[in-house]
Amino acid sequence: MSRLTFYYAPTSCSLASHIALEESGLAFEASRIRLHDADSVVAWRQTNPSGSVPALMSDGRLLTENVAILDYVARSAPAAGLSPDDAFDQARMLSLTAWFASTVHITGRMARAPFRFTPDETTYPALKTEGRIRFEANLHKIDALLADRDWLIGDRMSVADAYALVFYAWGVAGEHPVAGLKHYSALARRMAARPGVQRAMAREKTPPFPV
Repeated sequence: MSRLTFYYAPTSCSLASHIALEESGLAFEASRIRLHDADSVVAWRQTNPSGSVPALMSDGRLLTENVAILDYVARSAPAAGLSPDDAFDQARMLSLTAWFASTVHITGRMARAPFRFTPDETTYPALKTEGRIRFEANLHKIDALLADRDWLIGDRMSVADAYALVFYAWGVAGEHPVAGLKHYSALARRMAARPGVQRAMAREKTPPFPV
């Protein structure tokens, strides 16, 4: 069995892979990265040159990016059922997590951290406003995907649901009107009731959802 070390930072998107690992049943060591501490970031870049989280060390090999880590965890623990059985549904799940990473995440970042896009502070208010508009539009899209189902893909929780919970958490923290998203809020309740999700949220200091 591979020796796994998972690197995370509270309030970041690392919660997605953190949940997947907890739900997988795989043994892993969790290591917190303090992204707001300059010395910690310098030290972290010695391991991961990008300086980002999440990251997963597997027997000395480094894997980064949620999409890759989620897929690796699901494949490494097939008995946990974190990926659909059907090949087409597996592809749909990959399509969804890619959209989360390339689109939803970016709009959430615009709303939360405009300084990540430009050093020009005069643009921050406009970036935050536009980010909120786009992020909330994407939250509504996720809500619509859940209109006739309990889980995003198939009839059980998958790593896509773990990733979706990140954006719900950001929505709560950023005081977006997530309570009005009936189907998304129901998913958040189902997820928050799971012991593995609870462990990941506690370690990442994710505030409880008002659901």
